[in-house]
Amino acid sequence: MKKVLLIIFTITITSVSGAAQTAGEVATNAEATQTPADRPLKEQERLRRRWWVSMSLASVFDTNITHDEQQVGSFGLVPSFGFHFRDNVEKPSFEADYEVALHRYTNTDEFDRLSHNLSAVYRRQLAKRIYSKTTTEISLKGSSEDREVNNNYIFEEQIQYRFPFNTRVAGFAAYRLKRYPLIELDSNSIDSYVGGKIEQRLPKDRRVEFTYRYDHNRAWDPRNNYIRRTYSLDFETPLSIVRHDSVSAEFRYSPRDYQNRTTRVNGIRVPRHDDRWVFDVTYTRFIRPNLSMAVFYQFEKRNSNDVDKRFNSNVFGLTFTFDKWDW
Repeated sequence: MKKVLLIIFTITITSVSGAAQTAGEVATNAEATQTPADRPLKEQERLRRRWWVSMSLASVFDTNITHDEQQVGSFGLVPSFGFHFRDNVEKPSFEADYEVALHRYTNTDEFDRLSHNLSAVYRRQLAKRIYSKTTTEISLKGSSEDREVNNNYIFEEQIQYRFPFNTRVAGFAAYRLKRYPLIELDSNSIDSYVGGKIEQRLPKDRRVEFTYRYDHNRAWDPRNNYIRRTYSLDFETPLSIVRHDSVSAEFRYSPRDYQNRTTRVNGIRVPRHDDRWVFDVTYTRFIRPNLSMAVFYQFEKRNSNDVDKRFNSNVFGLTFTFDKWDW
C-alpha cells in the first residue's frame, strides 16, 4: 500500500514539474504578442483565473438509499468546499482539485461521513492529433456525488486520437485499489480496468460519447471476485445562450458475473449474475457567472438471479455551486 501511494505521489510531482514548464512556455509566447500596456492587465487576469475555490450545497432524496428490499427512503444534505488549480485558463495541461464534503442522511447513519477527494490530471501532446492524459486520484470515503463509504486509490493512463471531423477516439487503462471499513475488510480489492470511448462533437456545442469499460475485481475474500462490463452513452447540449443553461443525460448498463459466488435457481446452484441499469439527467443553469444551479434525477435498477439482490431506486436532487475567482 505504501509503495502504491509513493508511486502516485511521485507521478503527481513529475506532472506538476512538466506542467509548470509548459505554462512558462505559453506565457513567453503570449508576452511576445502583447503591447506593454496590455501585459499587466492580461497577466493579472490570467493569474486570477488559474486557481479558485468552490462551495456547494446539495440536497437529495433517495427512495432506496440502502439498495435492498427494505426500500429505505432518505433525505440528505451534502455541503462541500473545494480548492482548484489549472496552469492555463483556456487549454490547461495540468489541473489539480481537492474537495471535502460533509454527508448527513435521515433514517440511516450508514452513509453519514466526512469525505475527501484529491485528483490531479496532466495532459500532453505526443504527436500530431495524439494526446495523453494521466490521472491520479485519492478518494477517502467517497466523494460529494456518491454514497460510497470506501477509499479508492486510482492511477489511470489514457491515449486519445483526434480526427479532423470533431471525432475523438481514446483507450484507457487504470490500476485501482479499494479499501473498506473494518467491518467489510473482506471486500478490500484490486479493481483494475481497461476500456475505450468514442466522442463526437456536434454543431452548437453538442456532444455525444460512447464508453466501454471492462474491470476485474480481485478481493481478499474470493467470494467477492467478479468481472464487470460497463456500456455507457452520454449526451450533452446547451439549451439557450441567453439563459446559460444546458442538459446532460447518461445511460449505463453493467452486467456483473461473480466467479466464486453461487445462488440457487430452480433447485440448481449456478454462478450469481447481476444486471444493473442506471439513467440520469441533469439540468444546469448559471444564475450568475460564478453561481450555478443543477437539478438532477437518477433511476437505478438491479436484476439478479439472486432474488434478494434485486432493487429499484429513484434519486432526486438540487445543487447550488458558487465559484470564487477574485481575491
